[in-house]
Amino acid sequence: MRKIVSIALLLLALAVPEALAQELLAYRDSVEQGYNFLLYVPEQYHETEAALPVVVFLHGKSLTGTDLNMVTRYGTIDALRRGLDLNAIVIAPQTSKVGWIEKNVMNTVDFVAKRYRVDLNRIYVFGMSMGGWGAFKVAAAYPDRIAAAIAMCGGYTGNVEPLTAVPLWIIHGTNDDVTPFSCSSSIVKKMVATGKADRLQYTWLSGCNHSILARAFQLKEPYQWLFEHRLTTPMRPCNRDYDISPTDLNQAYMGLKSPQGRLPITLPKK
Repeated sequence: MRKIVSIALLLLALAVPEALAQELLAYRDSVEQGYNFLLYVPEQYHETEAALPVVVFLHGKSLTGTDLNMVTRYGTIDALRRGLDLNAIVIAPQTSKVGWIEKNVMNTVDFVAKRYRVDLNRIYVFGMSMGGWGAFKVAAAYPDRIAAAIAMCGGYTGNVEPLTAVPLWIIHGTNDDVTPFSCSSSIVKKMVATGKADRLQYTWLSGCNHSILARAFQLKEPYQWLFEHRLTTPMRPCNRDYDISPTDLNQAYMGLKSPQGRLPITLPKK
């Protein structure tokens, strides 16, 4: 009897469609005026017909190039491979050292939105370093499409008025040795000076350098903060229930799994 049950369970397991598992897909040369990108589709996507929120991860200069495997070295994809549980679609584009072009980022998002069930009221941008600069640029260019944005150790030299329309969390280490802390603090001052900084949240991480902020992608709090925001919420207030500390960053890798062998990158299905 046990043998029959075991065989039945094995056949059932083999019968489960491969698409029901979480997927990490590599799209290359697919988006006109866009980027090559990795796409994470969670298991939950296949369990319901609901549209899912989208997190766009924008990397820093060290991950630029043409090898999409580089985009897994740190950031949201790396966190997912280490066991982070996100009920969201994640887009991880790759750019060159010239930086991020906001229109190309949105073209990539639109490409995904035409092919997957995407909640257009819950599109988020999360970037670090050069990706932090990119997060500012995308949020400023598309304040009516980005539900919330997190910009870590980045900067922005454009008009801050559009940024005031978006729930925005600016994070920077006070001992940043790559992107000066003043790049973020000056933006906060400019936004406050407009008298419209109600949707702004900022966290200054005392004593933290540039690279340690990559650990923030492993924490649940930034994603929880993002998911609290929707374009349809009246007045689009900034949720202030979440924050991170230097201690959180120091403990971010405790208990995490090795990324090796997890979520292999595959080509999208035709």
